[in-house]
Amino acid sequence: MKVEINQLADQSTQYRLKNSRGIEVDILSKGGQIQRLLVPDRNGHQEDILLGNLKSSSLENSLFNGLSGHLYDLSVSSMPCETNLSLHLIPFTGEAFTTTHRIGVRLCTTIFINIHVIHIEILYILTNDNQLILRYFAKTKQPLRLSLSSLIFFNLSGNLKESISQHDLKFSSSYFLNPTYALLNDSWFMRTKGTVFDFQLGRRLKHLFIDETTPASLTDTYFLFCQKPAIAVHEALSGRWMTIESSQPGFLLSTAWIPSIEAGEQRTKSVSGVCFDSKPFILSSLVNQRSPYSQHTTYSFSTTY
Repeated sequence: MKVEINQLADQSTQYRLKNSRGIEVDILSKGGQIQRLLVPDRNGHQEDILLGNLKSSSLENSLFNGLSGHLYDLSVSSMPCETNLSLHLIPFTGEAFTTTHRIGVRLCTTIFINIHVIHIEILYILTNDNQLILRYFAKTKQPLRLSLSSLIFFNLSGNLKESISQHDLKFSSSYFLNPTYALLNDSWFMRTKGTVFDFQLGRRLKHLFIDETTPASLTDTYFLFCQKPAIAVHEALSGRWMTIESSQPGFLLSTAWIPSIEAGEQRTKSVSGVCFDSKPFILSSLVNQRSPYSQHTTYSFSTTY
């Protein structure tokens, strides 16, 4: 296991973590972006399973694989005031570390928002058990609610060979919230049972895309975990499995695609990436001097379940 450190032209630092089983992950100090994630398929071939950090005219505001943070200020009034921390634009101070069974990088920064001084620390840990662990820490003196996560869009087929429609998902959730469903049914959370959003027994993503009752956009469909807070994802052609475990009570399921330009016209490719953004709904952890913020998400990779 080893860590390679490279200084980039924009003065940011790239940390490349490699374990002894063929997994490599590139992390940038600017914005904490996971730039690349190589994972072997069933034949041992390494391929990148991330959609990447891509921008285009139609995805001008899109961000892939960067840190996300929101602050909910409780000191202004009885109603929380939400602030996007724009962590994907912030340069972090990085420090690599190595132990017997794991390697990683620690990114730290201090941000100033109104009266708040917030110290943020993110740990990226790679183990020889093929686990990528993200740990989020923050502390501040003034009471506030804070949400920290990473927007990571996956495509387990490798190098974007296929769309995500052949990905199988399985997780335990009894309630979901989709903006379109909420408007149509005049209800916030709805039961997953009997809907296309029921993944408790496993479901292939393509059934969501062809189902007539599915909203046109799957972006920001929130699921509350019940029982074990874990998600299993499988891609049959490559044989890759990914399991996601989180300390959060739920996650946001989002999809993304890469637009292409053909014969002077923009045409949309099939859905190319899926994100499982582990987070609470609306408000996050209450953080103050006595109660620092602490959450984690673990991604495990294999070719057997």
